[in-house]
Amino acid sequence: MQRRLPGLLILVVSVGCLQVGVAAGLTTTAARLGAGTGAVAACDGDGFTFKPVIDTSGRITTVTTSGIHGACAGGTLRLTLVNGTASVGSGSVALPSAGFSGSADVSISPQPLSSGVTAVHAAIEGP
Repeated sequence: MQRRLPGLLILVVSVGCLQVGVAAGLTTTAARLGAGTGAVAACDGDGFTFKPVIDTSGRITTVTTSGIHGACAGGTLRLTLVNGTASVGSGSVALPSAGFSGSADVSISPQPLSSGVTAVHAAIEGP
């Protein structure tokens, strides 16, 4: 048995090297490849204020977000409520292009218990 072990080991290593060599010889071509850079400007640099609306069972149903700069009008406000690193609820609302007052109510789904929310993450896409 001990005489076969070195031979078996050499065979396994040889087959492994052969597989790597065959894979290295395969050609791949991409139909398209692109890259680029672009500046992303923030429409509001000083942040927002969040006020949760809590129902009688202790669940957050809506988050009133205020202090949104007028330059964000026409964008979409997206909120995610988290507990640590886990998302426990989210929602979004389109900010009107005209007559924007700087605040928006975002309906949350699913509606987490307020005691299970440790942070609110917000982002505005667009305008």
